[in-house]
Amino acid sequence: MRTALVLGGTGMLAGCAQRLVERGWQVLLPSRTQPLMADSGPGRAARASISRGHRPTWVRADWAKPAELASEVEYELAGRPVNLLVAWVHDSYREGVLRAVERLLAENAPVVEVHTHAPVPDPVLSHPTQQVLLGHFAHDAAKRTSRAVLDAVERALEGRAPSLHYEDAR
Repeated sequence: MRTALVLGGTGMLAGCAQRLVERGWQVLLPSRTQPLMADSGPGRAARASISRGHRPTWVRADWAKPAELASEVEYELAGRPVNLLVAWVHDSYREGVLRAVERLLAENAPVVEVHTHAPVPDPVLSHPTQQVLLGHFAHDAAKRTSRAVLDAVERALEGRAPSLHYEDAR
């Protein structure tokens, strides 16, 4: 089973995390608080995936303690590598968190980084990285954000050259 680590996946990236679960990925969601389970969420497809025994795995995490975060994720992985990293981490924690989880990634595992302001920083990791710059937010921002990030995930999994894409959620 392929494993995805989704940092920031309990908020605006929840749709991306759920879509990966629906596609058969094991998804790890580090966060301070346990996210709502998908059967309380958006719809029948999510509930169907739960009934088949698939749901994201919550990992207790604190961005301010990146080494502990990585250790908790490593424990949940039980020796399996992370095949995809999707990260939306606040700038003040970004480098420390990404460097801490780097050792958990499979060789050449793709990375998708989400940003909310320009200029977009260079990727932290040496892994092939797709970047998404989100613009203004609107009432349907969560849906559009999820779609933009999923598009970047598809590019990453297809092995496309690293790139930056801008999504205006207005």
